[in-house]
Amino acid sequence: MKKKILFVVTSHDKKGNTGEGTGFYLSEVAHPWEVLTNAGYDIDFVSPQGGEAPVDGLNLGDAANKKFWNDAVYKERIEKTRKPSEINPVQYVAIHYAGGHGAMWDFADNTALAAIAAKIYENGGIVSAVCHGPAGLVNIRLSNGRYLVDGKKINAFTNEEEVAVKLDKVVPFLLESKLMERGAIFEKSGLWQSHVVTDQRVVTGQNPQSAKAVGEAVLSALQQQQAVARLTRYEVKPEYQDQFKKAIRDYVSYAIDIESNIMAEAYYERENPSILWITERWVSIEEWLKAKSNTQSQAVSRLAEMALQTPIKSISIKDLETLSKQQWRKTANIADSQLTIMLFVDAKAGTQQRFKDVYHVAMPQFRSEPGVITYQLSELEEDDTQFVTYEKFRSNAAFQYHLNFPPIRPVIDYLNSSIKKQPFQNGLHNLIEFAPLIRQ
Repeated sequence: MKKKILFVVTSHDKKGNTGEGTGFYLSEVAHPWEVLTNAGYDIDFVSPQGGEAPVDGLNLGDAANKKFWNDAVYKERIEKTRKPSEINPVQYVAIHYAGGHGAMWDFADNTALAAIAAKIYENGGIVSAVCHGPAGLVNIRLSNGRYLVDGKKINAFTNEEEVAVKLDKVVPFLLESKLMERGAIFEKSGLWQSHVVTDQRVVTGQNPQSAKAVGEAVLSALQQQQAVARLTRYEVKPEYQDQFKKAIRDYVSYAIDIESNIMAEAYYERENPSILWITERWVSIEEWLKAKSNTQSQAVSRLAEMALQTPIKSISIKDLETLSKQQWRKTANIADSQLTIMLFVDAKAGTQQRFKDVYHVAMPQFRSEPGVITYQLSELEEDDTQFVTYEKFRSNAAFQYHLNFPPIRPVIDYLNSSIKKQPFQNGLHNLIEFAPLIRQ
């Protein structure tokens, strides 16, 4: 069965007491709809009242708008939208709030829609909204009591744009201001400029000009959700180390040339060169399994039967606050003396969410450090109290700067107080890359 996405559209058809009509803005449905249905997703529609949704911006000169409007299946769905009471959130991998000024009157206070969105999000799904659609986000609370937008980078129709269309005194609240009241870190561009931001599975766009880009960002986020991340550890007998490294190099070189590969790298441990690691990410389990059956991968497996001191250890992980393929493939410069750190963290039960919250605040700052190439936090799939960080620096000096960087202090405090067995440095691995060794 196709994976399903829920689109939310307004039932409200009047701009306050102006006498002017409104509704959902057609392009803010049609453009993301086209991107997502082309990728194989099925879309259902819900509105606060159910039934036929009023439409605004009915520009059929726009190709995507025309395609949606003339699609018999989806035209019927938009004319027979479901009520919130008819929606089962577990059926959906994402929820998208389309804009149009009507959303300002009937999205924010609809507790049933907010509960649906919270459930989809906490099930690991994507929440997106465009233009006035983020009105639906302002009162979504998660099970921890916090607003969904609190602490996240968010975008929406700006106060300046509301003034420009002379409706700032008509709408029940200014969307930008309300989101900021809820703790959102508001980002924006100039009037009518496309601007989309993604933060922790929440995708938001500023205006109708951003609608297609929102759809593309949702698709990218969904694809990242399907990605397979894997760490594989080999402890190799001394007499086989050179031979085994060559086999791994061949596999990594093969892997990174495949479109479905996100990243593949191989390392040995500085303190114990007999221990080798492959870290890799693929767009789906199917593509990873296909790679495992390739000649180069099979050569590694055959050699492992005689070359290893201990059995292969394969660790399935789930990346948190994921990176794109382009971000994963950032490389050191030729002049750099790259240093890569992998830190395994075994959290005390009940403290793992605090660890993730601490890292949520710190990680964007870590990633922006001048000496950082890549920084990722992942959770072991077999145990949600176990984590691993992957930290790639341009030099040891960059690593020392990181250790004295003020935002790291809450992380260190956590590590010193909330892991099962101290010291936390016992879980630290200093790695030397030997494949693919690409440098700028």
